[in-house]
Amino acid sequence: MSRDHFFKLLFYVIGIGVLLLLKPLYTQLTEAIHIPELFEHTLYRVFIGFLVLEAAKQAILLTYKPEDPKRKKDNFTIGINHISKIIYGLLLTALVMSLLNISIKEALTTLSLIAAALVVMTKDYISNVINGMYMTFTRVVNIGDQVSIGGSKGKILDITLTNVHIVNEDDDIIFIPNNKVFSEEIINYTRRDLKKSAIDFQISAETPHNIEQLETLLWAHIAEWHADIIEETFTIKTVNIKAEYTDCKLHYILKDPLDKQTDTQIKRALKRKLVTVLYH
Repeated sequence: MSRDHFFKLLFYVIGIGVLLLLKPLYTQLTEAIHIPELFEHTLYRVFIGFLVLEAAKQAILLTYKPEDPKRKKDNFTIGINHISKIIYGLLLTALVMSLLNISIKEALTTLSLIAAALVVMTKDYISNVINGMYMTFTRVVNIGDQVSIGGSKGKILDITLTNVHIVNEDDDIIFIPNNKVFSEEIINYTRRDLKKSAIDFQISAETPHNIEQLETLLWAHIAEWHADIIEETFTIKTVNIKAEYTDCKLHYILKDPLDKQTDTQIKRALKRKLVTVLYH
């Protein structure tokens, strides 16, 4: 990975040198085909700016040491890409303005009211972008974390400038706006020390039950995974007792909390058994 960044950095540095050396030739060429002077200067600066930005980006990624070398992207690399996209947008805007023969200084003075109106109209989008940038660099949540955000629970696939992408247990992809992420309670299961797995369920008051017997029955049902679970952590807790039903929570801790495939298999087996025992 660092080798790829090195060759890309070398490519962009050579590109900057070539553009600087060929500046006189570039000027002669643009004059020969009658390109407007403002557009000519801006186009050259945009090319240089693009190469400098990419060279800086590759230099940063070359020296960056990720926490998990096997992972193709993490919060830091995503944040760097977010910043580069914003700068690319600014460069493109400057290029379009020069094509229309509008100087940036004139635009700032004559279009200030329009710019203010655009900021008001796009404040939610801008707020989403800022929150997305904050989230990537502060690592509130990371790519691959198992989280619960509001009513959505699952694994984080990506963090873009506007949304957090989560895949749940049903393999549905949920897009949550960054603003909503910051307004909701976030539970990060990957970062907590004991990384408990939990299943919430209800027992109807009309259903005869014994919590200890149910716990023993469920533990016996997942015998093939006993080696993967810390036995003393497997327990059913009564959360809330009402006249119509009782809220319960089944807890257990895996010996390897990051083994999500095994956790999914255990949960599937337990949920199916609970349905068979409680609702049939």
